[in-house]
Amino acid sequence: MSSQLPSNWITQHCPAPTPSRNRALDLACGKGRHSFWLANQGWQVTALDRDLSQTDTEANPTIDWREADLETGHWPLADQQFDLIVVVNYLHRPLFPNLRDAVRAGGTLIYETFMVGNEAIGRPRSPDFLLRQGEMMENFGDWNIIAHSEGPIRANDGDEISAIKQSIVAQKPSQN
Repeated sequence: MSSQLPSNWITQHCPAPTPSRNRALDLACGKGRHSFWLANQGWQVTALDRDLSQTDTEANPTIDWREADLETGHWPLADQQFDLIVVVNYLHRPLFPNLRDAVRAGGTLIYETFMVGNEAIGRPRSPDFLLRQGEMMENFGDWNIIAHSEGPIRANDGDEISAIKQSIVAQKPSQN
């Protein structure tokens, strides 16, 4: 199991699963810190990353671990839909339409990643991996915005800035 704690943004904004809404996707899951946490909250988790070799997939066999390169232009989940999609510290802009389609009506997207300004603090530094100001609102602003944040993230002591991030919690409108 991943020894790294889940993001505060995720733990503060994650809805509780229900019997009829319990499918979650952890996109670009890395070592699985959010996958394990979501599974412990009662979600049926699909965890996707291009390399799971450093992930303790045996620690929770109920998680559907999938290995696929998200940057090939091929969406590996076909027409599957999820009640919750979590993306943390990953940005590949061509996936935004896939994410919009993969969230079930009434479902939630929780996205947190680095934005412009982070290059002065650390990695990533390339604009390809840094959201522009307001970019998440540009892409998901037509959904019900539950929470949104842009700017510095402070380290545990509260003084030092550890990253510049943009975060959003957006609920896809229910179909009429």
